[in-house]
Amino acid sequence: MTTPTILIPAHDEAFVIERTLNHMRIGMLPGEFRIVVIANACEDDTAAIARQVAPEAMVIETPRASKTHALNIGRLAAPPGAPIIFLDADLEVTAEALRALVAPLLRGAALATCGSMNVLTDASSPIVRDYYRGWRLNPYFGRGKFGGLFALSDKGAARVFPLPDVIADDEFIRRSFSLAETAFVPECVFTARAPTRLSNVISVRQRSLRGAQAIAQMGYPSPEKGSVRAMVRQVLKRPSEAYPFAIFAAVTAWTRLLLALEGGRPPVRWERDLTSRAGG
Repeated sequence: MTTPTILIPAHDEAFVIERTLNHMRIGMLPGEFRIVVIANACEDDTAAIARQVAPEAMVIETPRASKTHALNIGRLAAPPGAPIIFLDADLEVTAEALRALVAPLLRGAALATCGSMNVLTDASSPIVRDYYRGWRLNPYFGRGKFGGLFALSDKGAARVFPLPDVIADDEFIRRSFSLAETAFVPECVFTARAPTRLSNVISVRQRSLRGAQAIAQMGYPSPEKGSVRAMVRQVLKRPSEAYPFAIFAAVTAWTRLLLALEGGRPPVRWERDLTSRAGG
């Protein structure tokens, strides 16, 4: 059996790459996974830290700042015939969870798999914590979180590679597969750290929604229909969730307004949250 490959695109992730690699290697057997870190346009020590922490990993450096370009390079370094795992450089997941993630692919039961994301909000402001409580009301999460961490079979990877130059790469890949082709693996739980401030949440959501709109314009509509109505029904059943839902709805509305004010102009920067990365 060919070894599954873990692709980790990393742009200036010196604060978190050690944490991610160390956590991922807990319980990992020698040679069980092929680890490929693609340091793209890094101006810090991301590549050096990755080589030091995980000497068994392949670390590739490219001067081009592009996540999709980095993933395309990493794909070329992956042996054919085996699953590919996509892992963002700031997430925490164990080898046991990764094992569970690829199991349906190895059985031929799916073309794509995703797990369940746990969002840590301990360091976040109260309003950010409330936002994520509202965010979790989305029925989409009943089928897992296809983003940040997911896996494709070799056949699935052939469908999407080479990736186009988009900012919502996870969303492009997710919408490339039907629900019947995608398996939710609840045993695969991974952790993301929430932004500390609401302004950072809005910035990240702005980039995410902008990317989703671009994917839809490419002819890949969202499979979610009526999610807001479903969230409202949950709130009616659990009135205690009304305030978090109101925060979530307000942030979403404000983000969409900001996008409308852009008027189709390209963004001046790639919005990402640095507060959750500070200090590793």
